[in-house]
Amino acid sequence: MSISFNGIRDKATFTASSLTYGTDEGKVCKVTANQTVGLCADGNRFHGVIETIERDNAVCVVRKTGYSTLDYTGTDPSAGIVKFLADTAGGIKVDATNGYEYLVVDVDTTAKKVTLFLG
Repeated sequence: MSISFNGIRDKATFTASSLTYGTDEGKVCKVTANQTVGLCADGNRFHGVIETIERDNAVCVVRKTGYSTLDYTGTDPSAGIVKFLADTAGGIKVDATNGYEYLVVDVDTTAKKVTLFLG
């Protein structure tokens, strides 16, 4: 299958690598091969958020920009510019040393959810 990225702004369709419909939506992902994304490992830089996965687990839609609410583990982030990396559960974690900067606009410390601007 051939996938074209021409004219894409905030979402793109990718071949799914080891993703599961009904389980992996809302998790952070990274590009793992040409036109392919998979789940991040702990400490990876994430490239987007999986929005939908086809029932056959073959393709998925990834959000690359805009606002997204994600699960987080570890240290509670605060509003403003915060550095994040992927965690072990498909969410993100604060990493002030090695992380990449994102604008945080909302934090729910009870539910461990953070809303940030992907770019």
